[in-house]
Amino acid sequence: MRVTIANISKTIQQPEFQAALQAISKQCNEDFQPEWNISCVIRGTTANIAGKVPIQGVHDAIIYVGDESQDPTTGVKNALGYHSDNHKGIPYGFVYLDVVKKYHEVWTSTLSHEVLELLADPTAVMTVTGPDPRNAKHVVHFDLEVCDPTQGDSYQIDGIAVSNFVTPGYFGLTGGSPTTNFQKLDLKPFGVRPGGYFQFEDGNHVFHVNGERVKAEIAEREEARKRMALGRRNTRRAHRLEVEV
Repeated sequence: MRVTIANISKTIQQPEFQAALQAISKQCNEDFQPEWNISCVIRGTTANIAGKVPIQGVHDAIIYVGDESQDPTTGVKNALGYHSDNHKGIPYGFVYLDVVKKYHEVWTSTLSHEVLELLADPTAVMTVTGPDPRNAKHVVHFDLEVCDPTQGDSYQIDGIAVSNFVTPGYFGLTGGSPTTNFQKLDLKPFGVRPGGYFQFEDGNHVFHVNGERVKAEIAEREEARKRMALGRRNTRRAHRLEVEV
């Protein structure tokens, strides 16, 4: 996949941006590809003085990195409009730097999270059948999100923090290593790490399951989800289901 990352922020300088792209590219092709059999080419672009994002060539996905701003000319909300006007049909994602900072996360790990999930399921529509967390005798559809269950877990590549991710084994799928996540941390299939969460659907409704650390911060986390609006994949999934219902 060809993934373009657009730096529309005013705080991330070019050397820091390039270092992040190199680390995440290495993660995709050395760590993620052997597990999920998906490789990628990552390209970066930076907004010019006028705040415009020069995105040229062929893209399979685009991720915007910037603040959640109400500014109609330079903010991320404007990037959403820019994307809708210029790149219809191309999957997209956002990294809200101010929201990331508020919740004490590292933006490079959040960016890694978004990249890997776009690679695994670009259109955010794929699900995997698994046991209903409320009643294991029933089955439900788990959204195929490879970093949500391990949210909060990260490791370093060349001094850059990147996100942990689940393997096919987490979803009961074949291929990849026998562990459920790349860092080999304690995580059962269809389970959740302390800082993680996952989303599942029963055909009519969307449900969230949160890790223990997330439960303790649920009010703040819910606020973050609302601030991220349709920029985040899980919200777009839920929105799609609500529209269909």
